[in-house]
Amino acid sequence: MYLIFYKTNDVFAAEELLQAEGIAEEVVPTPVQDKAYCGVCLKISKENWEQVKELLCELEYQAV
Repeated sequence: MYLIFYKTNDVFAAEELLQAEGIAEEVVPTPVQDKAYCGVCLKISKENWEQVKELLCELEYQAV
């Protein structure tokens, strides 16, 4: 599952939040070719989705 953000700063803020909770993530190039998104996103496991939604509720992103 990919978490696609509109701002690069949000990607790295989310990365820090997830790392603090021990949730595995990986910063990868955005798989979407839309210029509305920044060039990187987070790749996470679907297993942690509910916890991730709670942790990132303050950030604007799209899950795909």
